[in-house]
This record gives sequence, C-alpha cells and structure tokens, in this order.
Amino acid sequence: MRTQITTILLVISIMGCDVQKQEKKLHAIVHQSVKIPLELTVNPKRSSFQHIDSDSGEYIALHNKIGPRIEIFGLDSFDHIRSIDLATDGPNRIGTPNGFRILSRDSLLIASIPPQVITIGFDGVKKGSIPVVDTVNHVNYLSSNNELPFLFDGKMLFGAQPFFRDFLQTRPDEIGSYSHVYRVDLNSGKTDWLPISHPSDLWDEGKITPHFAWTDRRDTIVVSPQTDHRLWLISKQKGELLGYKEAKSTYVNKFQIINGPPEGDKGITEGLASDRYELLLHDPYRDVFYRFFFIGFDWKDYDLGYRELFANRPKVGVLVLDQNLDKLGEHIFKDHQIEPWNYFVGRKGLYVSTNNPNRKDFDENYLRYDIIRFEGLDYED
Repeated sequence: MRTQITTILLVISIMGCDVQKQEKKLHAIVHQSVKIPLELTVNPKRSSFQHIDSDSGEYIALHNKIGPRIEIFGLDSFDHIRSIDLATDGPNRIGTPNGFRILSRDSLLIASIPPQVITIGFDGVKKGSIPVVDTVNHVNYLSSNNELPFLFDGKMLFGAQPFFRDFLQTRPDEIGSYSHVYRVDLNSGKTDWLPISHPSDLWDEGKITPHFAWTDRRDTIVVSPQTDHRLWLISKQKGELLGYKEAKSTYVNKFQIINGPPEGDKGITEGLASDRYELLLHDPYRDVFYRFFFIGFDWKDYDLGYRELFANRPKVGVLVLDQNLDKLGEHIFKDHQIEPWNYFVGRKGLYVSTNNPNRKDFDENYLRYDIIRFEGLDYED
C-alpha cells in the first residue's frame, strides 16, 4: 500500500512539474515596431547603448564606431539629436573606449582602457580621469556596456571586472580570494575594491566562464553570471554581498565546461551546443527583471556557418522575474527573431533589436526594435 501511495505521489509530482512549467510560459505581444534611420557615417556598436528618460522625452544613445562618437536619437521622433566626439589623440584623448554612461545634459563617463573612468563634456572636452587599478588581479579591462554598465548611488560609481588574470591556471580554491566589484567616489576620485567574488563552489563541476552581467534596483545590485543559476545580491550602501537567489530558466541546463586552451574552433562549437545566461535588465516602470539566456543547439541544423551563428546565436529566451526575483514566466523568441546583446527598457515596454545580421531582412541603415509586452504586467497605455 505504501508503495502504491509513493508511486501516486511521484506521478502527481511529475505532473505538477509539467503543469508548472507550462504555466510559467509568458505570452508576449509586439506592441509597436520602431525603425530609426541611420546616416552612412553611423556604425553602432551593438553592445553599448543607453536608454535616457527625461522631461523632454525618451532617447537612445549609442557608441558609433566611426569617428568614434556617441550618437543620441529621439525614441519618439526618430530624429538624430546630436553627436559627441571621442578624441583619439591630443589633450582630449580618451584611450580605447569600452562603453559609456551619460550622467547629465552636458557630461558623460567613458570606460577606457588602460583602465580609467574619464569624464568629458558634450563638446568632447576632457574634464578629468580616475584610474581604476586592481593591485591583486592585474587585468587590463574596464567596461560600461549593456552587459556591465556603470551603476550609481549618488556620486558613488560601481563597476565590475569579472575576469581572472590567468583563467586556466587559477585553481578552484583560489577564486574566492579575488575581488570583482569596485566603487569610485566621483568627488574625491578614491577607488576601492569590495570583498565580493565568485562563489567558492563555482567550479565544483568543472571550469566555467567567469563572465557575468548586472543591473540594479534602488540600493541593490543584482549580478547574473552566465553559467550559474544563482543571482548575487549586493548592497550599494554597505558595499557587501547580501546573499544569493536562484533564478533558473527551465531551458538552461547545460553549461560549457572549459578543460583547457582552445583547440581550433572546438570551443566555438561546444559553446553553441551549451546553454548560458546573458544580459540582465531591470524594468523600473513595471518593477520586474528580464534575465536573457541562450539555448544550446547543433549548428549543423542551420544553413549558416558556426562562426556566423556564434556571432548572433539564433535561440534566445528571456526569464521574467518579479521585484523579489521570483519567477513570473519565460518567453522564447523565434530563431533569429532578435539581435543578441541589443535590448533596453523604455516606458512602453521591453525594446529588443530585430536587426539580426542573420535575418534576411537585415538592414544596416536602420536601428530596428520591437517593443515587447508581456501578459500580466501593467503598461501606461
């Protein structure tokens, strides 16, 4: 009798999981499509965009690889508003830019390599710079892009450097001794590294990439590793790790294990066959989070080479979480429907780029976005 009861409970449990998985699928609609014309002198860096909400309307700023410059476009008018030059030589030289953040109507911050935070005006004039040096983990990297934008708490800037100096030689028992989050006092220029690293058990199942993305909600920074279901919660005010919160997609189950240096293109094909998380965005208008992810696949199933598929992976999904990081549901986009890494949140909804180079209707002369809305969320109109 006990065996029969156990069997029944097991069947109910399995059925319950299936139902739960089915119920967690979110219906998404395209509320509006946006098409912004680009001049021939604009070549966007798709990993470096910023949405700006102001009293005069909504705007999108991007890093133009030609020039280079920062370009600002109106999201309502689709007009090109202005260009901000990034000097490559002379007294206003900014080094190698790796992302930006507009702070006000007349200034912005540039993440530059060698690692420094540079302030420039909209006239392109350099106002100052603050070096960011890690004396323990000497990695020549700084960014403020879609993946790891600069975050702020008043005049305190937060940035991240997720890598190890020698990834292949780093032992699992060493990963907890490094710090990957820094903060900069923009008034004094003082920089310090917070005692926050990858979890010590990260490599228990084998070496996986240390890449992560992040966003923030008020005082809390939320970190989304590419190859870990756990999100990290960091307090800006305390400058410390608060804990972890699991936010697993039902579609992310197989991470790529890195056993040694790359062998030809084997790493690319293994990466395509593996799952991983991608960008994490907070939607302040609806107070939810979007955790994007890639689903593994066999590249031979497509009429494209594995390098083309690696540059623009076809299978992309998004896990929608509430303000407490509990799962509301997830949505899978059609193959090649959207362009990876190029998403942002606006008043009208989630903007996802539809200008994927692997689509037949790809057109480099436009910025194209679909504004996605999900069932159960509140929208203004």
